[in-house]
Amino acid sequence: MAKFICNNCHEEQDTNCRLKDGSQQYCGAAKCQRARKAAWQREQMHNDAKYRAKQIEYLKQWRKHRPLDQYQKQYRQRHPDYVEQNRQQQRLRNNQRQRIAAWPAEPQIVKMDASPLPLIVSGTYQLTPLTSDGLTKIVKMDALIVQLNILHQTNQQLSL
Repeated sequence: MAKFICNNCHEEQDTNCRLKDGSQQYCGAAKCQRARKAAWQREQMHNDAKYRAKQIEYLKQWRKHRPLDQYQKQYRQRHPDYVEQNRQQQRLRNNQRQRIAAWPAEPQIVKMDASPLPLIVSGTYQLTPLTSDGLTKIVKMDALIVQLNILHQTNQQLSL
């Protein structure tokens, strides 16, 4: 009987005699069959515009009926131990950031790149990139952080 090396588990396997062309690439193990199907779907998405359009439309419909926020809410309701553990870990991370980072004084979790008050007034600014140690932010790690230095200010006054 002929042998082949499975593309997923990389083990030598006997070929399936029912396959006529002899081009078997995956063994019959469930994990390898899932890998075979995933590879086929990736190839179809890449090469077949009709298939890709149908999959995108299907996914839109699926998402419309299963909003992500509902999934997360249901998951948290079903897994209270996970929620509590996550809260404790978040408190730990916040405390570590407070001890390590001098800026910002109060740790923020979301939207670290949002403009704080007072608002920036009209004027000419120089943008200088700053480095970040990665310890002061959790979300939006790819946000560009800059230092604004006023070079020239107009006569407009900011009223709060």
